[in-house]
Formats: sequence, C-alpha cells, structure tokens
Amino acid sequence: MKRISLLITMMLAVNFLFAQKPMRTDAFNNLRKGKLDKALQYIEPTIKDPSTMDDPKTWLYRGNIYLQIYRSDNPDYKNLDPDALNKAYESYQKLLELDTRKEYYTDAIQNLLVISEELYNQGVNQFTSKEFDQATKSFEKAVELNKSFGAIDTLAYFNAALSAENAGNLPKAIEYYTKVKDLNYPQPLLYNSLSSLYLQTGDTTAALNVILEGKSKYPDDFNILIAETNIYLASGQNEKAMANLQEAIEKDPTNPTIYYAIGVNYAQIDDIENAEKSYKKAVELRPDYFEANYNLGALYVNQAAMLLEEANALPFSQQAEYEALKKQANDKLSLSLPYLEKAIELDPSDRNTLLSLKEIYTRLEMYDKMKEVNELLNE
Repeated sequence: MKRISLLITMMLAVNFLFAQKPMRTDAFNNLRKGKLDKALQYIEPTIKDPSTMDDPKTWLYRGNIYLQIYRSDNPDYKNLDPDALNKAYESYQKLLELDTRKEYYTDAIQNLLVISEELYNQGVNQFTSKEFDQATKSFEKAVELNKSFGAIDTLAYFNAALSAENAGNLPKAIEYYTKVKDLNYPQPLLYNSLSSLYLQTGDTTAALNVILEGKSKYPDDFNILIAETNIYLASGQNEKAMANLQEAIEKDPTNPTIYYAIGVNYAQIDDIENAEKSYKKAVELRPDYFEANYNLGALYVNQAAMLLEEANALPFSQQAEYEALKKQANDKLSLSLPYLEKAIELDPSDRNTLLSLKEIYTRLEMYDKMKEVNELLNE
C-alpha cells in the first residue's frame, strides 16, 4: 500500500509540474486578447515552478504582460501593479540571462529599448512630482539600460544628477555631474551645480576648479561668472570678486542682485560710501528686495553704533561734542528706518529686523512704534 501511495503522490507531482506550461499558454492567450488581469494571474506561478522558471519564454511572456500593464490606458489594468515597469525590465534581463541560444533576443532588446524610453519618462514625471529619490533611480536604470546597448545617454545622466541633487544625495549628484562633464555634455548649468555641491561639502578648491573649467568652455556665460564671484566672496578674495562683479555689471547693468553683491563686497572691506550706493541701486531696481533693504538699513545702524561708541568714549567735559555725535548717530538711525520698515513689510516674521526696529524706535523715542514692534515680537 505504501508503494501505491507513493506512486500516486509522484503522479500528482508530475501532473502539477506539467500543469504550469498550460498556465503559461493561458497567460499568453489572455495577453493576446488584452485581458491583462487574467494574463498576470496565470504568469506569476510559472516563474516559481521548476518546470518553467528557467525557460526564457516564461520571462518573455512575463515581461510583455508587465510592460502592457504599465502602458495600459485602462486604470483597472494600470493599477494592477505600481511597479510594473521595473518588473518588465527585470523579466527581460532574466530572459537574456537564460536565452543562451538567443531565440528571443530580438524581442527582448526591442522591448528593453521601449522600457528605456518609459524609464526616462517615468523619471521626468517623478521629478515633476518631487519624488526625487525615485526619479534618480529611474534615470539611473535608463542610463544602465542604454549602456547595455553600447549607448551613452548623457541627458539621462544629467537628469540623474539633477534628481540626486534635489534629493540631497550630494555624493551621487557629484558623481553624475562629473560623469556628464567628462562626457562633454553641452550644458553650462552643470558646472554651476557641480561647483555648488563642492561648496556644500566644504571643498572650495574643487568648486573653483570646476567653475574655471566651465568658464574656459563658456567664457560669456553669465551664471558661471556669478558662481565664480560667489566663491571669491565666500573665500574672502574680495579683489577678484570685485573684478568679476564689475564685469557682470557691464553684461547686465539692470540686475539688482549684482549691485547687492557689490554692496556686500564693499561692506566687507569697509568702503561704506560705495556699499551704500550699491545697495541703493539694488533697491531702486527692485524695491521689494528684502536683503538689499535690510543690508542698507543695517549699514546705517552700524554707522550709528560706531558714532555712539565714539561719543561714549568722550570725557564728561566734552558735552557739546557728545551731543553732536549723538545727533549724528540719531540721523543715521533715521536714515535706516525706511529700509528696515520696508524689510519688515516684506518679511513680517524676520526677528532680526524687528529687534533692530525696536532699538531704533526706543532711541528715537518713537514709543507708539516701539509698542507695535513689541507686540509682533511677543506673538
């Protein structure tokens, strides 16, 4: 009886194994009829069964089913699997691994080319939706897929770098931007981006080298010029920064950001007169420029503070000189008010501006205004 039972068990197992190939055929037939839900139901068991899991045809059908699911306009089919495109990709890769006789090679390659385009488009959609990590992965797969065909997709490389940068993955962004740069991708922006990433990592030397390389290729590019200037400003190389800023003004004489940067540069070297002129020009060109308004107001406040410090250092016997310096300081504070009040109008939550205004109103005995500022500070 035991032998008969064992024989029956073996027969059942054999029947089960042979049952998988008809299931694969059912999957193919349902795919051909456009019944993707049924096709998916039939194909999945075949990739786990020993009789079909190592057959290239199984993976061809599976790849075709998932690719059609991904590309379907029918939401019922489209929603069968949110990872359909990646599963199609994996299926064709498995097919190529198993298909030693290359029976299905042409079909696989044609569909992988389709997937390459779909991965790129998927990356664009994910980037637009701010899914930057997922976008990076999609562009990476598009890159790798094209490499397997002997092609270099520099645009996918660039977008992978851009996605990684937006995802905050600095090492990967630097890796891809560098790759694109070395491939001579004709995009000046990549030099700015790569330089900025190096600055974020604290590598000023690498940042400057990249920008200078970009400047040698695109000598008339305004953004590269500004990026180079920012590096000089950040590293205290004021003379080089000023030379660049003057060149930038010649190229774009109505750009308030450049005048603001010139003002910052002059302020750093204590050229107050030229700093004031530059900030005023920036505000004239863009009245709602918060930083320019704030810095101009702060410039006057700092001058007032120096005058008060000088006054307080005088001996008691020099009362007239003290009063004169105090009046000059108050005049400077009065000059600061329109710009600091504009700054707080532009950004009512900026605490530094509120604190400066509170001190000025107090010193100038503008108590109603001081009360208003206090209420804002206590909110």
